[in-house]
Amino acid sequence: AKAEGIEATQVDPAYTSKRCSKCGTTLDENRPSQAKFCCQKCGYEVNADYNAAKNIGFRLLRAGQKSPHGGATRHLALKSGTLNVNGGYSPATQ
Repeated sequence: AKAEGIEATQVDPAYTSKRCSKCGTTLDENRPSQAKFCCQKCGYEVNADYNAAKNIGFRLLRAGQKSPHGGATRHLALKSGTLNVNGGYSPATQ
């Protein structure tokens, strides 16, 4: 990332694969397999890597609630949509 001039920030990945990106419940049982995530509390089902990536994105957003220049709250753009600091997610339009 640095060689390409892209800013990168380290985020602690602990439990991101077992935490529900929708309701926040963290349980070992939320990962019935390597590829699948299924929240035992709210029933959210999604690819496990995708769920973990959303959790990492949320951690990054919460670590820096404001942009470096002040003012607007940070948002994180993903190919699949946009995450915002309050946990909201807006799917991308095709």
